[in-house]
Amino acid sequence: MLAEHILFSTAIAILIGLIFYRYTGRDSSWIIILCAWAPDLDLFLHHGAFHNITIMIIFGIIMAFFLHQFGIKIFDAFFFSVIGFGAHLLEDALVFEEGYRYLWPFSTKILGLGLFPDIISNRGRYITNFFLIANTEILIIGLVFLLLAITIRTYFEGPTWIRWYMPENLYLKIRGNFRSGR
Repeated sequence: MLAEHILFSTAIAILIGLIFYRYTGRDSSWIIILCAWAPDLDLFLHHGAFHNITIMIIFGIIMAFFLHQFGIKIFDAFFFSVIGFGAHLLEDALVFEEGYRYLWPFSTKILGLGLFPDIISNRGRYITNFFLIANTEILIIGLVFLLLAITIRTYFEGPTWIRWYMPENLYLKIRGNFRSGR
């Protein structure tokens, strides 16, 4: 799941950002998207080694202190980075029947729901069929989920929520062109 993680994590970020902004007036949910690929950094080690809640908490603490240097509140950075990391774990658990030891050290049992068994070949490998970067079925579901999240957030906040996901000068330029009719 390479490209799929970006769609699902973006949809989750948009929805979590809606709720977080409503209660705090802040939205750094772009961190969810940034951190959603973090568990796959274990490709250079034993794949699956980072797919657990212990690494998720350690990663969240590291990201909280790292992002705090750039003006993001420690709680916000921790919260969103853990959500992003956890979104990746949830997405993998939904797809792979034989998943990872997600609950380590509390459980060494390998967990996975495997809601999409047809995307795994008979040799146990994930089948990519969209330019070799994604599974088409999972990609379509992710795209629908993303469009639904965009629709929900736009319904509740209007189109201005997009400002949290792009540089301020680009947002102001787009907003200015939109208002002037260009």
